[in-house]
Amino acid sequence: MDFIEKKRQVFQLYDEYERLVQPCKTQAVCEKGCASCCIDVGNVGATTLEGLIILEYLQGWDHQAIEEINLSLRENRREKLNSVLVRCPFLDEEASCRIYAVRPFSCRRLYSVKKCDGRGAVVHRQSVVLGQKMEKELQELDPEGCSGHLSFIIHLLEQETFRRGYLEGNWREEDFGDTIKRYELVVHRKEG
Repeated sequence: MDFIEKKRQVFQLYDEYERLVQPCKTQAVCEKGCASCCIDVGNVGATTLEGLIILEYLQGWDHQAIEEINLSLRENRREKLNSVLVRCPFLDEEASCRIYAVRPFSCRRLYSVKKCDGRGAVVHRQSVVLGQKMEKELQELDPEGCSGHLSFIIHLLEQETFRRGYLEGNWREEDFGDTIKRYELVVHRKEG
C-alpha cells in the first residue's frame, strides 16, 4: 500500500464532499463545542485507512496526551460493547474534537440545520445520499481494510501483526476473526 497516496486520495474525497454539500451546509447551526453528534449519534465510524491516518496524527502528540487518549479509547471500547450511545473518545473537556483535522468521514458528514438539543441532527436528504456514496468510495479506496466504530478500528490497527499485514496487503481474516466478530467490523474484501 502506498499510504501517502491513499491518504491524499482520502482527503481529496473529503474535499469533494465538502464542495458538493456546501450549498446545504450554509444553513447549518453547528458550532465549536456543540458535540451533540459526537455524543448522541452512538457510532463514530471509520475505515482502517482513516484509522491509520489518525494514528499517524497522534504520533505528534506528547507522551502524556497519548496516554490520556489511550485510556479514553480503552474506556470507549468497553462502553461501546455494552451500549449504543457513547461519547467520542476524542472529545476534550470543552467538547471540542482533539483530532478535528483528521476526523473520519462519519464526523465530516454530520451537521444540522436545527439545534439538536438531544433530538439529533436535521440533515438535508441530498447530503445523506451523497454521504452514502462517499462512504462507499472510501471503502473502495481501502479494499484491504475494514470499517467499524473508530475505537475498534484503532484497536485492530494497534495489533502489530494486523497492521503490518494490512499495510502489506496480506493479512488473513481468519487470524483476526475473534476481533472482527467481537467488534462487528465489516471487512471490505472477500477472502479468496
